[in-house]
Amino acid sequence: MTVTMRWYNPTCRDVEEVPAPMSEAQALELLSGHPKSGEFIEEYKRKRTSSDIVEALIHPGEFFFWENQREQSPE
Repeated sequence: MTVTMRWYNPTCRDVEEVPAPMSEAQALELLSGHPKSGEFIEEYKRKRTSSDIVEALIHPGEFFFWENQREQSPE
């Protein structure tokens, strides 16, 4: 049975359900491929010091989701 996670993927700016990564390499691959990937990965690593892989991966998605919302809202 494959464990899945639902998260906001900051690289494509969409909510998706994907197989949960089983390793650091898989988690970092999910955050790669975007001009801001370095920022996504740094946020992941910061959270990873006190969380498991999935929780740490979900965190940058939430963080950059709200950042994206702020950038798009009219002021």
